Amino acid sequence: MTTTKTKTTIIAIIPVKKFENSKSRLSAVLSVQDRVRLAGLMLQDTLATLDRCKLLAEIVVVSSDERAGEIARKYGATVLFQAQDAGVNSAVAVADRYAVQKKNAGATIVIPQDLPLLGAGDVDGICSAAAGRCIVICPSLRYDGTNLLLRMPADVISTSYDNNSYESHIVSARAQHAAVRVIEQEHLMFDIDTQEDARQLAQMDPRLVVAKNVALFLKEKALLSSF
Repeated sequence: MTTTKTKTTIIAIIPVKKFENSKSRLSAVLSVQDRVRLAGLMLQDTLATLDRCKLLAEIVVVSSDERAGEIARKYGATVLFQAQDAGVNSAVAVADRYAVQKKNAGATIVIPQDLPLLGAGDVDGICSAAAGRCIVICPSLRYDGTNLLLRMPADVISTSYDNNSYESHIVSARAQHAAVRVIEQEHLMFDIDTQEDARQLAQMDPRLVVAKNVALFLKEKALLSSF
């Protein structure tokens, strides 16, 4: 990860489920072993992207899965272990305490590992868009989830990655008198959540896909099945 001097220390947070519990909505087309493999590749590709960012001071991976920790360490990321999966909000809260209390971070950006079109320039652009007391948020294509969430200061709101998290985060920010900056770029709004998402990624022009390992894996699976 290349860093440049900025006025605010920004830490990236990647919450990671136990690999076996990842992408359960793909269980109709991917075996448990395949989903474990996919989870590892998603984390690897995401870390490779963040490692190229210029405006991140640190990358933090929160997980109860030792395999996630092994992958994270290869990219110089900080690993915070949980005894068991307790949901995204719990994982982010663990990282928040670390970022604020131990690193005095001015902002955090929560980045899921299932955004295959996310580039380093996108992350730096979102970091640059933050100013003052604010959140910078990118919704999912369905406008029910939150694909990217930068919070400045890092504890301006707690996260609520449950039903309709996009609206929940905006409502929470406004209640705290924080500015809301919405990023609506289709490639950032695309995530791997459903069978149709996986099929679309497998069929995409490889030049458009940042997560090369994930795309190759899904393409191979698509060729071998009715995926």
